[in-house]
Amino acid sequence: MPKKSKRGFTLIELIAVIVIVGILALVAVPRFFDKRGFETRGFHDEVKAVVRYGHKTAIAQHRAVTVGVTTNQICLSYTSDGTAVLNPANGQPFCKNAPGGTTLSPTSFSFTPLGQPSAGAVTIDVTGDIKRTITVEQETGYVH
Repeated sequence: MPKKSKRGFTLIELIAVIVIVGILALVAVPRFFDKRGFETRGFHDEVKAVVRYGHKTAIAQHRAVTVGVTTNQICLSYTSDGTAVLNPANGQPFCKNAPGGTTLSPTSFSFTPLGQPSAGAVTIDVTGDIKRTITVEQETGYVH
């Protein structure tokens, strides 16, 4: 009569897997509870979207749009009269505030009616857990 092979894991294999999972949990779990990294990355994407919206608005309305950046806020306004560009989603002035622990590099520039930045190539630094840079190209106004 042929012997049946036993299937399954040994006790040593099970303990080794539990130890490895425990080590990974000690390293990975605390990073999930610190939301600053996620907030900073999300704000970086929002700032990029605001600058792109300013670029598109200047071209679409054929009027200069100013992008004003302070250490904790970015806002869009029309250069000619200083009135705020309105957010189409809620009709409020188009401004975004930085979350806690996140700062911006202060700058101010305008997009011409052709979409070119008035100050040449522009960079905006978003600093939080790490520093991320947004670049506006000199000739085209392309934001990346």
